[in-house]
Amino acid sequence: MLLTALSAGCEPRGNDDGQQSKPVHCTVIVDGPKADEKRANFAGRVRYRCATPGAEKLTIKIRLEKQDGEKWRSVATATHTLKGKQTYAAELKYNAKTVSLSCRSGTYRTVVDWSRTSRKDTEGDNLISGSVKDPCRPPLFG
Repeated sequence: MLLTALSAGCEPRGNDDGQQSKPVHCTVIVDGPKADEKRANFAGRVRYRCATPGAEKLTIKIRLEKQDGEKWRSVATATHTLKGKQTYAAELKYNAKTVSLSCRSGTYRTVVDWSRTSRKDTEGDNLISGSVKDPCRPPLFG
């Protein structure tokens, strides 16, 4: 009995009580552009997770932007609309979506616009990663 109680405490249940009126909480994190292992492509990644039972709808719009002088312009985009269990991730775990490009020089960043709908409440934000110069260039050390 003690083991069951201890293991049940490790997994937050969120707001999965159907009588609950509080919206489901979601966390969204944007990661800067990073090259794949072969250094043939690079991708901007967005990680996300919602408490149980998941959001009614989570919309994630990802852009890779390239710096052009003082301005940033979109060079690749992807939009994902997720519902319910697709938005849920266990404690300390994340789901991820990416947008990628073939390797090329320049300074890039990842931008995400997201919105979550849960129990008649909408929340969202615009997140911008740090910029990365030539994301496919091999590191100097390592």
